Parts: sequence; structure tokens; C-alpha cells
Amino acid sequence: MIVLSKDEQAAVKWLAGHGVRVTEPTTLLTTRLSVRRGRPAPEAFTAVFVLGAVTFTGMFGYQMLRLLPGVDRSSDLPAGGFWSLFAAWVSLRTWLHARAADRRAAARLGDRRLDRPRPPWREVVNGWYLATLLITFGGGGVLGIVLAASGSVWALIWLGVLALGAVVDAVILTSVLRRPVLAEDEGSLAVDAVARLQDVQVVMPSFFAVLVVPDLAFGDAPAWPWLTGYVVLAVGAHVVAAFTQRRRTPALPADGYYGEAA
Repeated sequence: MIVLSKDEQAAVKWLAGHGVRVTEPTTLLTTRLSVRRGRPAPEAFTAVFVLGAVTFTGMFGYQMLRLLPGVDRSSDLPAGGFWSLFAAWVSLRTWLHARAADRRAAARLGDRRLDRPRPPWREVVNGWYLATLLITFGGGGVLGIVLAASGSVWALIWLGVLALGAVVDAVILTSVLRRPVLAEDEGSLAVDAVARLQDVQVVMPSFFAVLVVPDLAFGDAPAWPWLTGYVVLAVGAHVVAAFTQRRRTPALPADGYYGEAA
């Protein structure tokens, strides 16, 4: 009877979710896929801890801004600004664990790594994701600048929220696109292609648009008709992007080697 570690069990579940049944996955796939089913990568603990400390300190500091003299907590500070820091932490935490696991996998592969070029970015990121990024950060930036020019403190802080989201998403997306192919055979090559497409979905641009909804709901956001349309467009484009990205994800070939067959 084979006794699997928790990482191996997680990798088995990932593969089963993609139509492949194994009793014991390969070491390479265990390393890469376990974190994609929620298992932590020990190498990322320090970076994640530091990120968490910075994030929650920032969240506390944002709340303290409400106590400053002359600050109108209802109209000057976006209610979603607090949660933007948390959203950035969630995305970065997921990415840090995946990146650490992939680096460990690359080190273990060594000379056995297949020499394959990275897929072009057009095969990894579909047009709807690009549209979502453009609407959320480009369109939101234009709206924010127009509102800030009229003297809105709310808009200035919201621009900072959008800038944070843009930087976080750019770091993650660039990392996914530039990551080398990590494979030792045709089976792990197919898994690499699927993992890359799914890793794109760690980027959640429309969430930074949704963060204005509390202000819209309570009537604190300026130019609410424009902002409402902006949120609807960003979320709609992201929903279509996620759906089409999933449709583009290829099935794993049945004849690939992924471990001991079930």
C-alpha cells in the first residue's frame, strides 16, 4: 500500500481534476502542483511573512487616516481602499508560493529540463484579460485623474489604490509570462502549459474596480453614474476573460506519464 504525503495527495487531486488518475505522482509534478491545490511552499514562508506584516501594518495605517484632523471619513477615504491591501496580499501570497515551488522544481530538474521556448504571450493571455486590465487600470485612471482635477481627495486616494493593483498584477503577470518551461517529458510539458494558463487567473484586475462599490452603495463616491458603468464594464470583461481562459485550457493527453497509474 502506497502512503502519500500531503503534497502528493494535493498533486493527485489536481491531476484528477484534469482527468488523469494516478496513485503516486512524479516528484516534479508533486513539487509544482501541490501548491496549486493549497499546500504551502516552505521556501516562500519568509517572503509571505514579511508581505503579511507590511500588508496588515498598511491596513492598520489606512484606518488611522480616518482619525487625522480635517479628514472626512465618509467622502475623503474610499471604503474599498482598506480591502485593496488585503486583495493585493491574497494575490501575491498565492504567487509567491507558486514561484517558490517552481524554482525548487527547476533546481531539481537541472540538465533533465526539456529545452523548450516559452509560449508567446498571446497564447497565454487572451484578449479579454487585456481588455479587463485596460478598463480597470486605464479607464479607472482616466476617471480618477478627471475627478482629482476637480479637487476630489477621494479620487486621489482611489488613484493610489489603482496604482497598487496595477503594480501587483503587472508583477504576477510578467512572472507567469517569463517563467521558463519546466518539464522533463511530454506529460510534464502538458502540465506546464495548463499550469501557466491557470496561473494567469491569479491576476484579479476587476477586484480593484469592485472596491468602489461600497462608496457607490452609500452615496460617497463622486460622479457615481460614470463609476457605476466603469465597474459593470470591468467585472463583465473579467467574467468573460475567466470563462474564455478556462475554455482555452487544453486537456492533458491520456498517454502522458504523470506518475504511477491508478
